[in-house]
Amino acid sequence: MKKIISTVLSLSLLSVSALSMAACDTRPGLKVASWVDYIDMGGDDSYVKGSKSLDKEFEDWYYEQTGKKIRVDYIPMQDNENMYTKLDITKNTYDLLCPSEYMIMKMAAENLLEKYPESFFDTSIETNYYAKNVSPYIKNIFDNGKTTDGSSWSDYAAGYMWGTTGFTFNRAKVEPEEVKTWYAYDKGHIISAKENVRDSYFEGLGMYYEQELLALKGQREAGTITLEQYQTALSQKMNDTDAETMKAVEALLKSKMNDKTNKSFWGFETDEKAPVFSGQIDISYQWSGDAVYIMNEADGNDLRYDYCVPEAASNLWFDGWVMQKGANVEAATMFVNFLSKPENVIRNMYYINYTSCIANETIFEYIEETYAAQSEDTVEYDLSYFFGDGHKITADKEQLTRQLFAQYPDEETLKRCVIMNYFDSDANSRANKMWNNVLAG
Repeated sequence: MKKIISTVLSLSLLSVSALSMAACDTRPGLKVASWVDYIDMGGDDSYVKGSKSLDKEFEDWYYEQTGKKIRVDYIPMQDNENMYTKLDITKNTYDLLCPSEYMIMKMAAENLLEKYPESFFDTSIETNYYAKNVSPYIKNIFDNGKTTDGSSWSDYAAGYMWGTTGFTFNRAKVEPEEVKTWYAYDKGHIISAKENVRDSYFEGLGMYYEQELLALKGQREAGTITLEQYQTALSQKMNDTDAETMKAVEALLKSKMNDKTNKSFWGFETDEKAPVFSGQIDISYQWSGDAVYIMNEADGNDLRYDYCVPEAASNLWFDGWVMQKGANVEAATMFVNFLSKPENVIRNMYYINYTSCIANETIFEYIEETYAAQSEDTVEYDLSYFFGDGHKITADKEQLTRQLFAQYPDEETLKRCVIMNYFDSDANSRANKMWNNVLAG
């Protein structure tokens, strides 16, 4: 779901290049479909300066472990829908893919995926880095999430990156209160939206249901409904595909995402972040990892951007590694475990700015060092939910709305974040029609 740079041209060139090299290479190939620059690509921008990309380092590690040679074909994708349409159900198109939560559910429901072998979860095996190091928070979500066949998400997917969605905003122009609402479009600031149906529809639902969502939040805080009841109600509303609801959301999106009716609307973007961190855009709806990237780049431009998750509700997302039916299970699971080695987790987090689903002491120490307080105005930030009891760091107080918060939101914020469910074929067809109508405006 989450990429730093991506254009049709760059995707085409990368795909053609990968296919050309593969044609000249006689080693068995592991076909990996993921997002552009979604692993450490090595070189001078890497955490380990001058290193090879991690997919190429895996080839060496695989040979060390098995005595067999392998070639990784890393095939970049544009978005989840693009990935799905490129699957060939009549033959094994890919061994390993990295879709987002709702697409994982869809692929599992359509019997397109291999289950992970029981041996993958055996923590007594030294090289099972995923099973030994996955965060207890992520493990709980994956173990309790259910597919249509009654299996858990863990049966089909290994978590890679995770996060929330929210607004990045220029602190010189925007007050924090203005982006606590989904109606940030109405504040008179230059604002952008995501150029895809699922994120924009979710945003529309947030506006449509905002008052009801806030009322539910008040009931939960008052103790008149339980946390489970609250989160169930949030999920129902933020995954509502009723035809009348969709029609109302379409009207809302048209009124906000049209420069003829809303002069503050800058336009749509997905991966082109320069207009944001250069100061052209005051508010933008972002995935949390891209929010970190924007804040980092803006700091270099002497601008300050912060990150806010709307008070009513927002999205809890994750990307996970899944295997297509007929995959090379041995090599695919080894690739997942290789990326789950703590030193490689740190390399990936450093390179792409996103937050890994893996958590152990080495990674905690990296986060503790990254966000070590630089001022006297500090706060104790509790990461126990993700790393285990007793894991707290002392950080600058400003990090309550900046990179640390974007990477590891506090538990209270996560209570109002819900996972996107996949749409059935009828709802998906209506959603695409709705989105085309919005874009046509």
